[in-house]
Amino acid sequence: MDAAIFPHHGSSLKLIHNDHRSCHITVAQAAERGHPGYEDEHWVSQEQKTKAVETDECWTLQWCPDVAASYHTLSAADLDALLAAAKTGN
Repeated sequence: MDAAIFPHHGSSLKLIHNDHRSCHITVAQAAERGHPGYEDEHWVSQEQKTKAVETDECWTLQWCPDVAASYHTLSAADLDALLAAAKTGN
């Protein structure tokens, strides 16, 4: 895999798929409960959040661009939408 598909990350980068399932809950329940990555501000768009709730699929990308003290988190139903938003700085 070409690392150029990911945003610049001087420290670490984590790609997570369906983290909500490790708690045996749905995307909707994870969002309602404020699980990390499922909060409103982390979705790349409202459309992607709606699709994630409908399909129970969630991709989350968390990365530290420069230092470990500051990190970014984005989530989407579709991996391609997530990676595109991360690269454009959404």
